[in-house]
Amino acid sequence: MNTFYDELLFKTNKRPWIGDLPQTSANDFHFAIMGDRSGFAIEGVFEGALRLVKQLNPDFIVSVGDLIEGYWQQAEGAHREWEELESHIKSTGIPFLPIAGNHDYSSEVMKQVWQERKGIDYYAFRYGNVLFLALNTEEPQHILSQELELAFRETEMLSKRYPEKAEEVIQALLSTIAKQQSEEPSTHLPDPCIGEEQFAFIEKMLNEHQDADWTFVLTHRPIWKTDDAVFERLVRALNSRPYTMLAGHFHKLEVKHIADNQHIQMGRTGANKHKAGLDEFHHIIWVAVKNGLPSFTAIKLEGAMVLD
Repeated sequence: MNTFYDELLFKTNKRPWIGDLPQTSANDFHFAIMGDRSGFAIEGVFEGALRLVKQLNPDFIVSVGDLIEGYWQQAEGAHREWEELESHIKSTGIPFLPIAGNHDYSSEVMKQVWQERKGIDYYAFRYGNVLFLALNTEEPQHILSQELELAFRETEMLSKRYPEKAEEVIQALLSTIAKQQSEEPSTHLPDPCIGEEQFAFIEKMLNEHQDADWTFVLTHRPIWKTDDAVFERLVRALNSRPYTMLAGHFHKLEVKHIADNQHIQMGRTGANKHKAGLDEFHHIIWVAVKNGLPSFTAIKLEGAMVLD
């Protein structure tokens, strides 16, 4: 499996991906991109997307993070969520390569669970003549107060029990969080950060794979919108090579062209709608790579049907 990680930093035999990515020299292949499953996942939507992808049978699947609800102060809850989710992913029989989202990696407890189960926080892989950088934008972590964690768990329960009121109860939680942050600035969510160790790894990978026809950069948060300094430094590191950035987080499908490169913000693949103006639909993106060059097709799950 043509994967790479920071061997000096991550001394572990655990890996975040599920299944083995076969080595290939082919420059024609297909893969699927999954958007945010959480927060406040709608039961069955992500699982239905997995069934659809299994029928489409890509070479592999990538995820832009937010796979579980997270925000646990006790590790048991996080492990339980991962166990259930991973059983669905494994049922596809297709290699699945995720990155961490804020729901997956939101606190020291969540970070510890990720590292116990998945070992490494960021990595790269090569498929054919295409390089993938799977990065982590969730440093440093943020801890919900006990009060907010209880409110989070109640919102999770109510959104499932009363799906017609999900947007209303999620808005109430977000208002509570915003109020606490305004009253206690120390609780404000930190900006996404790619630290020096991760940048050193990025630069090493780009230097060692200068012959790649295309580079995909996967981040949970769309750094072209959330952190100008990090984005500008990453673009400098890419050094005019053709690339596509893939992200999620905001639950709305958007495509932005910057210097002739596509920056794709995935919408929802199971997550609840939590404010006005978001897309009403859930989707995946199907990527066809031909002669090392990608094309993208968004597939709305509401219009797709798997015939068993």
